[in-house]
Amino acid sequence: MEWIGPAALATYMQADPVAGLAQGRPELAGAVLTSQRWLDESPAKRLIFQRLYADLLDRSGPASVLDVGGGLSALTPRLADGRRYVLADPLHHETEAGVSAVRAASGPFEIRRSDWHDVRLNESFDVMIANDLFPNVDQRLGPFLDWAIPLAREIRLSLTFHNLPRWYRVKRVDAEEHLTVLAADGARTVAMLAPFAGRIAGWAPELFDGAEASVFPNGRQVVLARIKGDA
Repeated sequence: MEWIGPAALATYMQADPVAGLAQGRPELAGAVLTSQRWLDESPAKRLIFQRLYADLLDRSGPASVLDVGGGLSALTPRLADGRRYVLADPLHHETEAGVSAVRAASGPFEIRRSDWHDVRLNESFDVMIANDLFPNVDQRLGPFLDWAIPLAREIRLSLTFHNLPRWYRVKRVDAEEHLTVLAADGARTVAMLAPFAGRIAGWAPELFDGAEASVFPNGRQVVLARIKGDA
């Protein structure tokens, strides 16, 4: 496990390799793809991307990848090159023109435009990745791991949480009800992970305790985890 803090970001920015790779695809720039714009605007997001995807940016990495909620970027063609690459993502924030641009620039890969819980798979994967999804955006971390462990040899997560109280006012998509949702903190995140602790490389729940020195303007904390699957 790794906590992403200012020291790690400063070291990464000495070279910033993700930014350099993305510049080689002007047709997939941030003006076309929302996920690429987020990478362009956030050095911290580029650091986290590098930590999770570095060995997938050429043909020498794992042969099959399921990317849950990873979006589309200028680096998608590299992720899909020479391997089985499946993206499970509703792609709410991308245009059809952006999706078409990525398909035109890439080799064959598959997009499942649905919630991960609704994805039906008859295969397993070397690696499954969920970047910046759990538990801040999707609080179903425990059910996700129950679903993912039989499907992958390794699950890579960037876990995003707030140790200073933060909440969101949201509207249900299936009703008129308005909700106030408290963002997950480190203690809740650890509680969700605890049943899987024996599978997590370098299990270190103390990494979730801090509330200072965030690499993001809104103060959110990020811990990376790699979890052994059964595939």
